[in-house]
Amino acid sequence: MPGSERQVEDLVFTTEPWLLLVARVSDSMQIDALPAQKKRLLEYASRQARPFAYVEFDETAYKGARAVFRKKVIDPILRARSLAIVTFDKIDRFSRDSSSDERALFGNLLKQGRIELHFPSDNLFIHRDSPAPDLFRLDIGVALSSYYASSTRDNVKRKFEEMVEDRGEWIAKAPIGYRNIDTGVHRDGPKSRTIKDIKPDDRSRHLAVMAFELRATGMSYSAVTKKLRKAGMVSSEKGRPIPKRQVEHLLQNPFYMGQMRYRGRLYPHKYEPLIPRWLWKKVQEVNERRSTGRTKYASKEHLYRDRIHCGICGYTVLTDGPKKGKYYYLKCTEYGGKHGAKWVNEWQITEQVASRVFANIRIPDERVPSLLKELEQDSEQEARFHKEKIRRLRAEHSRLDEEVKDMFRDRHRFTIRPELFDELVSEKTDRQAEIGEQIDQIESNNSPQFLKSAKGLVKLASQAQGLFLSEDVRMSQKNKLLSIPLSNLTWDGENIDFELKKPYAAISSCQDNDNWRALVSKFRTECRAEILALGHDINFRELTSDI
Repeated sequence: MPGSERQVEDLVFTTEPWLLLVARVSDSMQIDALPAQKKRLLEYASRQARPFAYVEFDETAYKGARAVFRKKVIDPILRARSLAIVTFDKIDRFSRDSSSDERALFGNLLKQGRIELHFPSDNLFIHRDSPAPDLFRLDIGVALSSYYASSTRDNVKRKFEEMVEDRGEWIAKAPIGYRNIDTGVHRDGPKSRTIKDIKPDDRSRHLAVMAFELRATGMSYSAVTKKLRKAGMVSSEKGRPIPKRQVEHLLQNPFYMGQMRYRGRLYPHKYEPLIPRWLWKKVQEVNERRSTGRTKYASKEHLYRDRIHCGICGYTVLTDGPKKGKYYYLKCTEYGGKHGAKWVNEWQITEQVASRVFANIRIPDERVPSLLKELEQDSEQEARFHKEKIRRLRAEHSRLDEEVKDMFRDRHRFTIRPELFDELVSEKTDRQAEIGEQIDQIESNNSPQFLKSAKGLVKLASQAQGLFLSEDVRMSQKNKLLSIPLSNLTWDGENIDFELKKPYAAISSCQDNDNWRALVSKFRTECRAEILALGHDINFRELTSDI
């Protein structure tokens, strides 16, 4: 059936020459170019009076296994029993969208006389006996396309660098806990690409945060993965239970705390972080410790492991035990140089921690009810104040809205000085943006989490010393208890030294002055950020949930 279109499978077994018409683009955004290619290819086929098959697709030559090209083009011509005339509209449709391996394969088939290459729009037809000028034209076309492809890659690379470095935009798939969205807004006119964005995924963001909180407690990757699977976390790739390797990658990805890693460097991004920086740092410390620590040593529970350093050289203090089933000992590693460190019984340190740390942050039992009541009253009063402030700000925002509308209605008044109109509108809209930010800040500061954490802090401080000394409390709980008030604990062989975190320093100060009424004010003004952060501290949440 000369000149008629047939199925590729039929032509593979024919004994007469046939045409394989190939229309292709390398990007789905270029798919509008396919109809024009098809029209010209079909016109050419009609003039050849040979049977033909037509295929079209979009597939880049630089990614993946090129399954579509192999299936629709390479496999048929390799199986063909007669001459296959592979026809592209132009040279660049063959050379620009073909990989080097594909071009080498076509070259070998040409030499064997099994195929011909036709480019009707360029009036170039290549076969086994083509003259040198035609082969030269093909080589030049391939070289120019190669240059074009390299230039395009350079432009894309520069564009990506500008997006990452200057605009803080991520250029790949969003990590678990986030989702890619299409804003529907065109960047440069109605025919340009729409702007993409990344937002937290309400279905999985809490699981990503949970992963960091679990790892921060010292859990192994396997244990974290097991808990995440139980909570319903699935792989971002296939929707199956999340594998351990993906959890490891998640916990080493700085995207969650506000930075993105691109070409080995970190850049701040513009998206909403899911975790605070202190939690990120704590997880990386755990990652480092577990990657270098001894598994056998790490499997034993020790009260002061990773909580205490040498006050002389600053290096880690070793813990050993139990000896005779109950005695634990500590000694500096002396990695910073010998200084006569000796093994000491853990109880010597525990007595000092109980008397100098937990005793000094203890809130008397009789003061706890009144402090809790004052915290609630203060929170209610602050909420009323913030509510009124937000009402005034929203009223101002609405008034500015009306003023802007009036200006647009009377825009003719600014005919002589149009720049004044733009300046005034910009001034009012900038103020509206400031108001929006102020409202967001007030609402975040007025979070119920602050009251919850502050009340938990008061209750924990009143019972911390008793919990620390109790034989009924597990060692792991006591270890967590140490992490709450202390930011630095050292031992010089005889005495401990330490720094209290800000909320506990405030408690200690009120205890020294016996002025507990000042504590509520200190919590609200001096320690607000730290108390809000406690709501994200998994150790704090676990300890206060039982009180």
